Amino acid sequence: MNSTFFSILYPMLHSQQKIIAHTLLVGFSLFANYAWAEGVAWESLNAQQQQTLSAVKEHWNELPPHRQEKLSKGAEKWANMPPEQRERAQENISRFKNLSPEDKALVKEHIQKFRQLPPEQRAALRERWKNMSPEQKETFKNRIRNMSPEQRKELREKIKARKIEQPQ
Repeated sequence: MNSTFFSILYPMLHSQQKIIAHTLLVGFSLFANYAWAEGVAWESLNAQQQQTLSAVKEHWNELPPHRQEKLSKGAEKWANMPPEQRERAQENISRFKNLSPEDKALVKEHIQKFRQLPPEQRAALRERWKNMSPEQKETFKNRIRNMSPEQRKELREKIKARKIEQPQ
């Protein structure tokens, strides 16, 4: 994330815009694919995209083309989200914002590793999560949240060992 751009923009945003900006900047652009070279003209964005991205309108043309592309797609995705999904995304952004720098780095690393998995492994993990009961999901989340750094490290080592044991 371009910290200079964000440090200039952030104080000018209202709380709802901050949440949207975090969602878009953190959720959709952290792991951008830098292959796009053209960029997106502000005028080519639809009204909903422009409204969602209004906080960055003044600096839109200064953004790298790949960031414009990711933000425009993210704004479109945001506009099409059901309200409850949007609310969950806002809660996730708030939780992420309150993490320690070490935990933020760990979350980013896990997201990046997940995105690098083959599509069939990602689908299997999504299916496994989908098939868990709400109680199982909550138990899992609480277990992770309440772990000490040492316990997290131990869990990571167990997962790595499991990966080595399982043939790919």
